[in-house]
Amino acid sequence: MQLTEWGLQEGHLVAVIIFCISFTGSIGNLLVAIHTLRFPSMRNSFGLLLASQSIGEAVLCSLFAFYYSPMVFFDIHTMKANSRYVGIILAICYDMCILSHLFISLGRMYAICFPLEYRSYFSTFNTKIFIIFTWIAGATRCLISYEVFDCDFVYDDNVWAFLFTRTEECKFISSYIDFFKDVAIVVAIAAVDTVAIVKVLLVKIQSRQRSRNSMDAKRRKEINFLKQTVLQNVAFVVGLLCYFKLAWKFKNHWVNWALTTVVWNVVHCSDSLIIIGFNAEFRTLIASPRNIFKIKNYVTNWRSTGSTAVK
Repeated sequence: MQLTEWGLQEGHLVAVIIFCISFTGSIGNLLVAIHTLRFPSMRNSFGLLLASQSIGEAVLCSLFAFYYSPMVFFDIHTMKANSRYVGIILAICYDMCILSHLFISLGRMYAICFPLEYRSYFSTFNTKIFIIFTWIAGATRCLISYEVFDCDFVYDDNVWAFLFTRTEECKFISSYIDFFKDVAIVVAIAAVDTVAIVKVLLVKIQSRQRSRNSMDAKRRKEINFLKQTVLQNVAFVVGLLCYFKLAWKFKNHWVNWALTTVVWNVVHCSDSLIIIGFNAEFRTLIASPRNIFKIKNYVTNWRSTGSTAVK
């Protein structure tokens, strides 16, 4: 390993930075995953999808914190040789997360534009089907890449990043199939969010001409959740462009690493921070840390109120 200008070995600096980001993401996403259904306002389709998404992101961040970071810091060759197995899990979690974002946006749009249909289409049963689909779709895509095309997602020591193996088939899969699949999902999310935003703005204009109070409070909450969704989607778009396109326009390995591994971790770390920042329930929870460990009666509360709470 070469020394940096601070006297640290390059691998040590890389590992420490990624550990700090990914560990924060692990804690944030675990907090969201464990406590989401505790809040009455989230005992619904949105809460279930959010909990599933946060579990996937917690797994992804934890792998970077407790596998990637020690592997790079201590230069463990055995872990590097078996990185393909970690790559499978990382890819599954990423695909599951972006699909969860799509279903969350669809649910938000239906709740705003078609509130009556929302209760039917995004029932608890249907939402569980959506969640199962996101995990199966992610796993299926990875199995096809790994088993059918023998295209592994492995750790590359030259740029400290997980990359597809450099074969013609893998290059085609990563540069075209994966990239355009993700772009298509992000565009769909943006289109759905745009419809929801337009509807909220129209209702807001109409509400100015009538009484406000509870209706305005409801719309303000909807706008708040839309802001959250849009900000998360912007983060995903930036990460997508950096990883697949921008990173490879530079020949400096530090820039390559920053625009792949660092950006990837920041995106999934920021997901949980955005959720916490935009939801008063989570901010209150963090302000009183003792409440974090109060998980008794969650199931009872969910059964008694889950069917009536709609976002």
